[in-house]
This record gives sequence, C-alpha cells and structure tokens, in this order.
Amino acid sequence: MLKNNQNNCFIILKFFIKQYIYLYFMMVISRIYFLYRTFPKEIKIPKEIIYEGFKVGWIFDNSIIGSFTVITSLLFIIFYILNKKNYRVAKNIYIIPTSILFLIICSLSFGNVEYFREFGFNVNSSILNYFGDTNEIVATFFSGNDYNPITNLSIILILTIGFIKLTKKNLEKINLRFDFLGNLKTIASILVIITLGVFSSRGGFSEAVLDWGRGYYSEYSYMNQFAINPVFSLGRSYYNLKKEQRKGRALERTFSIDELKYNIREIVKDQQAQYISDKNPLLRMTDTKKNQEDYNVIIVLMESFMSKYIGAQGAEIDLTPNFNKLAKEGVLFNNFYATGTRSNRGIASVTVSYPSPKVISVTKEFTAGQKAFYSLPKILKERGYETSFIYGGDAEFDNMAGFLKLNGVDNIIDEKKFSKDDKTIKWGVPDNKLFEKSIDYLNNLKKPFFATIFTLSNHAPYDIDSNYKLFKNNEFGELTNRLNAFHFADIALGQFIEKVKKQEWAKNTIFVFVADHGFKTDSNFDLNWENFKIPLLLWSPGNIFNPEIKDITSSQVDILPTVMGVLGGAYKNSSWGKNLFTVSQESSYAYIVQNNFYGVIKDNLLLIDGDGVKPKLVDMKKEEYLEEGDLLNKLHQVTRTYLELETYQLKNGTFAD
Repeated sequence: MLKNNQNNCFIILKFFIKQYIYLYFMMVISRIYFLYRTFPKEIKIPKEIIYEGFKVGWIFDNSIIGSFTVITSLLFIIFYILNKKNYRVAKNIYIIPTSILFLIICSLSFGNVEYFREFGFNVNSSILNYFGDTNEIVATFFSGNDYNPITNLSIILILTIGFIKLTKKNLEKINLRFDFLGNLKTIASILVIITLGVFSSRGGFSEAVLDWGRGYYSEYSYMNQFAINPVFSLGRSYYNLKKEQRKGRALERTFSIDELKYNIREIVKDQQAQYISDKNPLLRMTDTKKNQEDYNVIIVLMESFMSKYIGAQGAEIDLTPNFNKLAKEGVLFNNFYATGTRSNRGIASVTVSYPSPKVISVTKEFTAGQKAFYSLPKILKERGYETSFIYGGDAEFDNMAGFLKLNGVDNIIDEKKFSKDDKTIKWGVPDNKLFEKSIDYLNNLKKPFFATIFTLSNHAPYDIDSNYKLFKNNEFGELTNRLNAFHFADIALGQFIEKVKKQEWAKNTIFVFVADHGFKTDSNFDLNWENFKIPLLLWSPGNIFNPEIKDITSSQVDILPTVMGVLGGAYKNSSWGKNLFTVSQESSYAYIVQNNFYGVIKDNLLLIDGDGVKPKLVDMKKEEYLEEGDLLNKLHQVTRTYLELETYQLKNGTFAD
C-alpha cells in the first residue's frame, strides 16, 4: 500500500507536469502564429532579440499557467474527495471547468493576434468597455482582407480537444484507493503544486509581483509587446483599473496640488485670462480683446485621417488630392497631434479641450458623466448658437450621445435618422451620404449654429463601394483596403466642399477639419508619434482666414481656445489648450497617451514616460534616443503635470467648477 501511495503521488505530479507542458506548448504555438501574422516588414529585428522574446515571454506564460494550476488544483481536490461516491460526476466537475478555462486562455492567445494587427498593442482592459457593441468590434478586429476566421477557430478547437483528451487519459491513471496515509500524502502533494502555482503566477520567489514592465527587455516596441502574454495583459490591466477605481484613481504623485496649479498655468500661458477658481486651476475668464463675431462653426471630425497619407503634409503615398487643394485655401497646422488613439479620446479633446486620460475616456468616465465641462458647444450655446452632432453610425456607441448632450449638444443626428438604403457599410452610413444629409440638415438650422460632423468610412472593415477603390490589385497587402477607404474619405470630402461653396450660410462659417486619431504603424518606440500626427485645417469660403501653414506644436485640446480666439469676445472656460494664433513656439506642447505610456511632444522631440519605465527623450527626425539632460527633465515635468492633474480632476470632479 505504501508503494501504491508513493506511485499515486508521483502520478499526480506527472499529471500536472503534462498539463503544464501542454499549456506552454499552446502558448508557444500562439507566439509563432503571432510572429507569422504581425511581424513588421519595415523593421529589421535581430534573431537573438526574437529568441530572447521567447525566453522573456516564458515568464509571463509561466505566470498564467501558474494561475491555471492553482485553480485546477483546487478542482482536483474536489474531484479526489468526491470520486469515491460518484467517479463520473467527480470527473466532470474537474474536466468541464478546466476545459472551459483552457478554451478561454487559448481563444485570447490566438484572438489577440488579430487585435494586435488592428491596434498595435495587446488586448487589455479597454476591451471590456465595448461588450455592448460586439457587432462593431468584431467587424473591426477581423477586418483584414487576408483574415480567415476558420483558421483561428480550427486551431483553437484542435488544441482544446487535445487538452480534453489528455486530461481524461491522465486522470484515469490516478490511483483512487483510499487510506488515511495515502490521503495525507495526496493532499500534501496538491498543496505543494498549489504553492508552486502561486509563486509562478507572481513571477517567481521575489517580493515584487510580476508586472508588464518586466516584458520591456529590448529597444524594439514590437518585441516587448510580443513578450507579454495577452491573457496576462488583459488580467493585469483589469486589476490595475479596478485598483485605481477602488483607491480613487491612485497615482504616485510627484507634485502637490499647489505645484500642479502653478505648473499647468505656466504651460497654458493664457495671458488674456483671469483665473477665478482654486478648486479648478484652469477655470478662467478669457478676454480675446477682439469684437465678438457670430460665425457658424462646423467641426468635421475625420475618422483616422492621419498625416502619414496626406499629400499636403508630405505623404509618400498621397491619398488626399481634395484635402490638399483645400489646405491651400486655409490655415494648415502641420505639427498637430491627437491626444489618444481612440475616437472617444478624440471627441472629448476636440469638444471639451481635455487631455486623453490614462485609464478610461471621459466619455465613459463615471465622474465626468455626472458633471459638464466648459465645452465648446456649451460656450457657444450660451451665445445663442443651436448645437448639433451628426454621425452616420450609432451615437450611443462609446456613450457619445450621453456625453455630448451633457456638454451642450442639443441635437443628435445618427444612423436612426437615415434611411435603410443609406446604411451600406458595416458601421452605418458612408461619408458621401453623411455629407449629403448634413448639408440638408444645416440648411434648415437657425443661425448662428455649431455642428460636429463625424465621418466613419475610414474605419475597419473599410467596406466601401468598389467603384471608389483607388487600388484594385492588392498592391499594399492588408493595408490596401485601409488606403482605399482613406482615399474614399477624401473623395467624399471633395464632394462636400463643392456643395458647401454653393450655400449662402457657408460664407459666414468657420470650418474645422481634424481627425479623431491616427492608426497603427510600425515603430521601434513605445509611443509612435506617427500614430498621433493628424492635420488641423481652418477654412472658410468667406475668406475669414488668410492661407498659411503653421508648424507650431499643438494638439486637439487647442481647438477650443483657437476657435474662440477667432470668434472673439470674452468667455468662461477651463481649457487645457492655447489659442494657436497667439501662442509662442516656446510654450507649445502636445500631450499624448496610449495605454500605460504617455508623453509630451515639443517641436521635433518626444518625451516618452510610462508606468514602471524610465523616461526617455527621442529625436523624432533622426528616430533615435537622446542623452539625459535639462530638456528631458523639463519635458518630464510637463508630462507629469498633465498626467497627475487630469487624474486628480477626474477623481475629484474638479474639471468644471
């Protein structure tokens, strides 16, 4: 009997070792598949860095397998206790939840590949914000013209079936005879396995718990993302999100509230302002020292309309002949940036002049959802403007409608106001039909009016009419559909401008053309500035502007004070931006955020900061890191001021009054 007990303990140990090996095998296969589907062709990565990625990746894979082992060990104890009474029930109690857990891990591991191809980073807690919009999200993730869902599903199914068979086969080998000594040894064996699983999930025997920063082992951002297990990325980011929510958005503070107040006013440098609140250090009355004008204001928010493909901004692949022509008639801001990489960030920054938060967009933020900002539509509404938002998709997506209504937008026109015949793309209404409807709508508004027109044809899955395709032979691989959609967005814009010029009200209207964000491009850097660089164009057929190109560093938060500077008069606001017609180059910055990284752009320099990493300064022209020095320290102070103040304001609701 003693020998049988010893063998039984050994068999149990072998059972969990085989389970470990199988899980790790699955994760290695998913990593190889990741490389096959996502490897950047434009970047030469040494083979030794790739091999090292598998080694570093094992730490994160081991953490997930450790957590899996802890859960399955507890299930095994239940199985071991119950199997004497009913082996079949006990076996199912172990196999069913264990197989479901494996299926979830396997699905995330392979599904992350398509997520990464679209967004350029691993799946994280932000995906949880979109569970109510599954149709649109699935269409976005799996929009690649070379994506075959059968391949992914087949791999996941084969691996899961293999896991179930392996589990059943090895479970049957375990000796189920019972005696007191045998039970003690079996339980002791399981406790040892659980202990090893706990330490594996923590990342080892050190005091510090494993965090994503350990995956940043190289200078290649792609390989750093490759090293981090997507299940770990999702779990850890969700844990951090809940931790910040529990602690009231806890953040390690570098500055006191008084220091933040001083810093942000120095950064904004609104010389025409009288600050009126200590609670909100940005709340002020700004007197433009100009006569008030009642120009109509139309913001055309262009989906993913990034500078990289705009001819007027030096694109190698010029997709925008109509925008190029328009740029010669207005004021083009050539060193302009989105604050984030999602539409909800862009809408908030453009509308209310608030930077992109580190965790969750203000359109979804619970605190922000209870109080109004001093938004551009709210300010203009107080001047007697009628305010509208026109969108070809579902305005409830990302809580856009609720956020905009709270912040001064009276009329929401979305896909529900269009005919079924107009909704010819996955997300709703294509840009040409959106612009047609917009002109009809604007013709009937009382003057003056403010309107935002938000386009969406340049959004995955890029299902535009084949008659509008510029590239028909898949010249650019998986990028071809995106480039065709980009070009179509410009075609629709050109048609819109032709019709606008025929409208009498347009002569008294300021048009603001700006993107909501850019999209993923390959880079060696943790923050790729190309993904954020977008155009800002101010134009009017009534010759309100003298055509020029401005290279001042700026971002979406600068739109509100710039538009108000053109409209003149005095206005109450809490903008984080500056009037781009009066600001000096010396005090101009663009603050950008993506996941756990944040930074500040000034001229051709980018300061990259992030959780658990050392701040680094990048020369964007030379694409190389610079030595530390006073400039790095100065830009790091600016970055921390933005980060800490926006976090504090959302935590305490002090962004308004």
